[in-house]
Amino acid sequence: MAGFAPLLVLVLAAASCSALVLGGASSAPSPSRPAAVFDVGEARGWAVPPANDANALNKWAMSHRFHVGDVLDFKYADGDSVLLVRRGDYDGCRAASPVRRFADAGDDTRFRLDRLGLFYFISGVPARCEAGQRMVLLVVDARSSLGGSAPTPAPAPAPATVEDGPSDDRPVPVPFRLFVAAGLGFVGGCIGAGLIIILLCVITSRR
Repeated sequence: MAGFAPLLVLVLAAASCSALVLGGASSAPSPSRPAAVFDVGEARGWAVPPANDANALNKWAMSHRFHVGDVLDFKYADGDSVLLVRRGDYDGCRAASPVRRFADAGDDTRFRLDRLGLFYFISGVPARCEAGQRMVLLVVDARSSLGGSAPTPAPAPAPATVEDGPSDDRPVPVPFRLFVAAGLGFVGGCIGAGLIIILLCVITSRR
């Protein structure tokens, strides 16, 4: 029976690998809080700020911590709009080629933050944008708040080193990680079962 020891070691190793992979999948981190809805600009809404506080909307954005899945609720008057733009168009208040345009006058525009990184918003009326009706905000990973510390303000507008446009640096979705882990566990289980069958066949043939 000493000759069967190597096969038994392989069987146990395969079973252990399967358990470790599946155990790691079940311990994947979860978001620190459910998605939140933010009223942009609060009482003033999405509007031209006072002349003595032209950076009011960016101050509002800096006072909150935004996570993927959170929703921005823009409230504005007839004749206005909300444009999601790139960095250059934000700096120049250019409304001709936005990434997305929203013009739900008389109603709210709700925008879901669907990725990490910087988002740039301006009014669709260039004169309003130049008067301060524009905003940049940063979306951070919810897992960075798991320690329970007080929220840290998002940085002020647009460091020059950040690239324009949507970011591709997204975390791997939890369902995908679970799928991969389950697949690896299945393969490990099949290998273990095959080795057990081989071991049984060898034992039977020697009797």
